[in-house]
Amino acid sequence: MTPSKTPWHHFPVAALTLLFYALAALEYALTKLGVSVWLGLFPAELADLVAGLSPWVSAIWAIGTWGGLVGAWLLWKRNRWSVLLLLAGAASLAFLTVWTSLFTRPTIFGAAGFMGFYVMAGSTAIAALIYIYARWERTEHALA
Repeated sequence: MTPSKTPWHHFPVAALTLLFYALAALEYALTKLGVSVWLGLFPAELADLVAGLSPWVSAIWAIGTWGGLVGAWLLWKRNRWSVLLLLAGAASLAFLTVWTSLFTRPTIFGAAGFMGFYVMAGSTAIAALIYIYARWERTEHALA
């Protein structure tokens, strides 16, 4: 099915989505590369928490971050496959929020306080809203 005319709100939302996931990718890259200037901005406990993540948890973080960035680009291009990748981004953020809140030692609360949890929960909510928007656009035939 051919997409309908582009809604007025598509490109502003797609641009904000690209910005959101580009910042997430930048954070991921700086953290995984161990850039000391970046890691110095955070408490030592938080750096230890991130460094101590198991490889499979880090893989989920990577899939969500890079999948979300590709999904954001596909949303900009009005491609229907963006929905699946944006779901991966939202689901990985939700998983990481729960995982770091309950199963890591120290937890996100111990490493960054409630503010760290609020940032993760807020990011999860934003990613979920982006996914819902993309899915809505797909059902309205605005994505090819």
